[in-house]
Amino acid sequence: MARKPRRKNKIPSIRKLKKYGIIAINVVILLVGITWYAFQPQARKQEVNRLVSIYAENRKNISLIELASDIWTLYYGKNLVPCDVMPGEQPLFGGIPTTEQNLAVRTLQNDAYWVGYSEERRAPVWCAYRLFSPPKNAKASERPGQFMVDDRTIAKVTSDHYTGSGFDRGHMAPNNAIAICYGEKAQQQTFLMSNIVPQRHDLNAGLWKTLESKELYAYAPRCKEIWIITGPIYPKKIVRTMPSGIPIPDAFYKIIVDQVDNQLRALAFIFEHNADKNKPLDHFLASIDEIEERTGFDFFNELPAEVQDSLEAQKLGSIW
Repeated sequence: MARKPRRKNKIPSIRKLKKYGIIAINVVILLVGITWYAFQPQARKQEVNRLVSIYAENRKNISLIELASDIWTLYYGKNLVPCDVMPGEQPLFGGIPTTEQNLAVRTLQNDAYWVGYSEERRAPVWCAYRLFSPPKNAKASERPGQFMVDDRTIAKVTSDHYTGSGFDRGHMAPNNAIAICYGEKAQQQTFLMSNIVPQRHDLNAGLWKTLESKELYAYAPRCKEIWIITGPIYPKKIVRTMPSGIPIPDAFYKIIVDQVDNQLRALAFIFEHNADKNKPLDHFLASIDEIEERTGFDFFNELPAEVQDSLEAQKLGSIW
């Protein structure tokens, strides 16, 4: 007796359901957005047009949901802190970080970034840089072939101090973003050893790289320009060093600041050195207050006290 042909399963796959769900969400966002846009004043329409054009040019890096979030934040966001302080052209926003620790820190200024350098730790303890929307089709110059001793320092750390240590030479000011925004000379300066901290490869090539890419290709275009402060977090008492004696941090922090119509918003992250690379960036969100507590540094100290209190206490539930 011949077997009856098996019926094909007509239940749509989970993958298809997800696909249809995403399409439906995007359609709803578009319809709501078009209706809202029709009733806005001309000045607001111009700003929305700018954001939409950025989305159209950067669809690989910016989602429609992120575009909608930007527009919502711009006009209805609750995390925006009023601030009349203008940032200027410097890479550092809100003042040079200060500390009451018994730690000497010297500011080293480069073309596109500044670092607070510790001779004792033979590494930067903070690094500040400013990114703006990269020019269309911009590409970085070829990666420099070697790291360079910074003759401004007493420590004179060399690349050899890291050789065989099991740690990457972790850039604080990112090579690629600085190259694209500021050019070849500024890129070469990111290879000064005063910009380098011991960093595990899994973090350096994983979450850290992901966030650096998002800064340049998503946040900078969406925000016009952003200011970043980043650096290592050391334990209260240094106990772990590389064979060369350079201290190994427990974690790393990053603070991203955006100014929107005389208002500020910020994202703050803490990545433990052994952070799970499979976790989303949202998982590592922190408050600036937490970073100040762990680093011993006071950030944005030139901003009004009420601005600092409000901005630094925030811990967002999701990234922009």
